Amino acid sequence: MAVLIVEDNPTNAMIIRHLAKKVTAQEIKVAGDGNTALMLCHAENFEMLIVDHQLPGMSGLQFVKAVRLMDRYRDVPMVMVTADDGSRLREDAQAAGVTDFLHKPVEAMAFRKLLADHLGAAALHPELRSA
Repeated sequence: MAVLIVEDNPTNAMIIRHLAKKVTAQEIKVAGDGNTALMLCHAENFEMLIVDHQLPGMSGLQFVKAVRLMDRYRDVPMVMVTADDGSRLREDAQAAGVTDFLHKPVEAMAFRKLLADHLGAAALHPELRSA
């Protein structure tokens, strides 16, 4: 299985991908916009989606709503990455199907905990499983 990162900013995508590679042995794929990510979700099965709130063409919320319509993604963890910590966004995102949040700038320890919580310890690199 794999993890999909949906992030239009190349620097942010690189940072999140780098953090993910340090934490999990899962394959990591990156899409720069919601439409590309949606096509990937139709073609492949991802174990977790990490989605930026602000994407070109389709917002992160619109993307999450579209993916949640697919049966195989009903229970897949979807994490929204955002600098906005307002309660309105949190409510809207949870209503759309967002499982959890990562706040920018993404902190390594919080990211590791989030992946372990949603993917389980088995998805972590072996040396991190007992940490």
